[in-house]
Amino acid sequence: MKHLLRTLPAGMAAGILCLCGILTAVAQDVFLRPAMEAFVDKDTLLVFPAQVDTFQKVRVRKNENPVFGTVVRYENELGSCADVYIYSLDTGAKPVQQDMYEKHCAETDQGILDLSTQNPKISVEHISLPGRNVPSGGFEAFYRIRNGSTQMDSVLYLALYKGKLIKVRISYSPEDSDESVHAGLFIDAVAAMLNKEKAADAKKPEAASQSKTEVRTDDAPKAGTES
Repeated sequence: MKHLLRTLPAGMAAGILCLCGILTAVAQDVFLRPAMEAFVDKDTLLVFPAQVDTFQKVRVRKNENPVFGTVVRYENELGSCADVYIYSLDTGAKPVQQDMYEKHCAETDQGILDLSTQNPKISVEHISLPGRNVPSGGFEAFYRIRNGSTQMDSVLYLALYKGKLIKVRISYSPEDSDESVHAGLFIDAVAAMLNKEKAADAKKPEAASQSKTEVRTDDAPKAGTES
């Protein structure tokens, strides 16, 4: 998988992987968080734990441009990466509507498949996981990306939450047979969090005050290094 990363142009890597190095190339205010702390996104109030299945949270990056938004990165010991993006579709951070979300899902999926037209050495195809059920209220697609003899698998999950787009990108080696299962479990955990919060919001009176467990949020001072 690392070999594939090295051989891809930056634009293509942005399309198929977790965009791990792409967003950092854009001028931004970066807020980093210690790995062993839960993180609360101040826009959605979603709480991201330090550990999700086999994945450990390693950093949080917040961009003041809402189109780039916040990225919560997780990794595991086998080198798989899982990034959760919270973002808008315009710099004004206008709430994303259902029709905009559906269009974005289709365009994002097609954009990944079209990577093969940009570079004939790369092939991308949808793959299915037997017995895998897509979480309710979200879009999910698995891909196999080949570059010569090198291949990797990637999964995309997109959901709409409080006018924001929540995107999960997980990349892993197909040689590790259990990694697709762990990728699915990670997405299930994020989807369960979104659905739980949606259900809780539906039960609350509109004027009810919200309370949250005290954990560090992205209002903390900027940091240049990770703990």
